[in-house]
Amino acid sequence: MKEGINRRQFIGGASMLAAAGVVGMLAGCTQPQTDAAQSSESTEATPQQPQNINETHDCDILVIGSGAAGLAAAVQAGELGANTICIESQSVAGGNMNGVEGCFGVGSRMQKEEGIEVDPGEVIRLEIEQSQYRCSGPGYVDMVHNSGENIDWLLDNGVTFGQVDVDKGDILVFHRFANHTGGKDYVPAMVEAAEKNGVTFMYDTEGTSLIKADDGSVAGAYAETKGGDAIQINAKSVIIATGGFADNQDYMAECGLKPNSYVIGGVPGHDGLGHQMGIGAGAKSNRESTAMLAAFKVPTTPGYYDNGKFDFVVGIAAPYSMWINEKGERFINEDFAGANAMAMTMPTWKNEKTYIIMDAPMMDMFVNGDADAQKQLEDAIGEQEILKADTLDDLASQASIDASALTETVDRYNGFAATGADLDYGKSAEAMMPLSTAPFYAIHVIPQVNTSIGSLQTDRTFHAVDENYEPIKGLYVVGVEGAMLWNNIYTINVSGGCNANNVNSGRVAARDAVENL
Repeated sequence: MKEGINRRQFIGGASMLAAAGVVGMLAGCTQPQTDAAQSSESTEATPQQPQNINETHDCDILVIGSGAAGLAAAVQAGELGANTICIESQSVAGGNMNGVEGCFGVGSRMQKEEGIEVDPGEVIRLEIEQSQYRCSGPGYVDMVHNSGENIDWLLDNGVTFGQVDVDKGDILVFHRFANHTGGKDYVPAMVEAAEKNGVTFMYDTEGTSLIKADDGSVAGAYAETKGGDAIQINAKSVIIATGGFADNQDYMAECGLKPNSYVIGGVPGHDGLGHQMGIGAGAKSNRESTAMLAAFKVPTTPGYYDNGKFDFVVGIAAPYSMWINEKGERFINEDFAGANAMAMTMPTWKNEKTYIIMDAPMMDMFVNGDADAQKQLEDAIGEQEILKADTLDDLASQASIDASALTETVDRYNGFAATGADLDYGKSAEAMMPLSTAPFYAIHVIPQVNTSIGSLQTDRTFHAVDENYEPIKGLYVVGVEGAMLWNNIYTINVSGGCNANNVNSGRVAARDAVENL
């Protein structure tokens, strides 16, 4: 093995990618994964009244979706005295919050009690730089400067936090949930707070299209229950909080992820209907700039919450190993995602197949004597998702790769590892380890997408905007559906930002909607 890289560095040092925050946020939840191939095809919707209405309801504010952002909007609207209805397509509230471990904040009372001081300008600059200057600067200013008070508001509403830490970054801004999951620490408390403030929840009820008034404003929505009943809900404002379109393979293909080339890690229900409702009401699409909360998955292996040892294997092993495509070509400096873990899958989207190549010492370091990991390795080998061979030629044959191409790639890489200079991709010398000791392994990885981020364009109050960037009266889009803070890539380094946007956007939209009743 390359001198200077030891077991601790290999297993622990690469936690820049696999720290609990990354894995927890990306691994989804305890519910079964939904294969992208099972997603139904869809077309853009236009406002359309069902032929027969079984029920009609009236309210001030209608919230569509009860994930992190929808619950924040519902609680805030209820606190301000608005007659609020929240509909949810699933049988329970929470959405993808089961896979979220905390929330970003600057200036919270938790930080003040610990004497933690953070420069908000430093955080905002870091995020804007990481986004390649394509995000909404004013949006970041609002989110960051509101974040401390938002954490305090969550605490006041019963959300339980354990500590403030840096998670994956260098700044003490991550407010970690007490039980490390929003499913236990956020969702029950926020549902209780909403109901206490008079919010009515309607589960197993999916929004289908928006109601438009003669003046072009949004005046409610049509919905359908799982039993097939059509519902009309008249509202003075509608807040869409439907959690993105990760289940919609047509939309995902437009973003560059081909059908059957990825799996979904979040809960069901993110089928793009929220996006379609907004488009049908005249909102401007943001799909061309959508970012993905995504990392690698080894097919057939158990998930993170099922004690998976190879799920998100990239976080532990990949920076030190070699990545190849279906032609046996190396295509990236494998340590690149240390700067932003959300970039890890992006270079693979054009590959037909992607393999992480390891040799025996690497695999031994990764398994590290763990009996569960050893069994999962053997099971994955039996499923042929992890290939094992005593020679590179045999490994290439199993992967249907030209043997001479793979051997040439490995020899070239080993030469770079020996000299400490990667002349092809500039990988750091500290992360290069030669592949020289049999048996050799080829770990098949595909993207696992937890959620899409940025679906419909919004303004500073989270009004949906039309093609002329004018706000659509009565229509708000919050959470990941209306996020303007990330374009094409999610900057996960300032930990908990996505959830901070969920809370902030829900509150801002609800307050604005109440002010305009």
